[in-house]
Amino acid sequence: MIKEKDIIKDGHPTLRLKAEPLEYPIKKDIIKKGIQMLEYLKMSQDDELSKKYNMRAGVGLAAPQINISKRFFALYFSFSNIDYKMVIFNPEIIAESVEMIYLGGGEGCLSVPEKSGHVLRHKKIKVKATIYDALTKKIEDKTITLSGYPAIVFQHEYDHLNGILFTDKLTDNVLEYEAI
Repeated sequence: MIKEKDIIKDGHPTLRLKAEPLEYPIKKDIIKKGIQMLEYLKMSQDDELSKKYNMRAGVGLAAPQINISKRFFALYFSFSNIDYKMVIFNPEIIAESVEMIYLGGGEGCLSVPEKSGHVLRHKKIKVKATIYDALTKKIEDKTITLSGYPAIVFQHEYDHLNGILFTDKLTDNVLEYEAI
């Protein structure tokens, strides 16, 4: 079980590394770690469990945040009646919209607990990745398109794979853009 203490914080060198690609086929221990990351996110969103285990709620968790410099992350949230409960391996953003958006309430991060703020993100992205779907328990190579909130969450976690924290992109210049 991943615990809050396993999530490294800003200042740890692993958070600033460009994560290494995974070899194919994806190894079972990496898939298992991804599923543990999903479990952490699920538990962190449960009021009783998050209080019991002293967890901050999260919707995404990247491998570098648990000190594994490999290119994968977990997403666990629902938006517009769609469940995003998956582990993304070796993602590549292959297209992005010119139009930018931001989270009206600001972004936060499990590795930067004391800060939040506005970050401009692409409204729509197209992604190639190997995806483990926690609902079907299948792992497949896919190309998916995300827009709005799911695109924001994906880009936040994708940045972790490149050694970028949301605090690197904070801006006050959001008035001309759409808030989600």
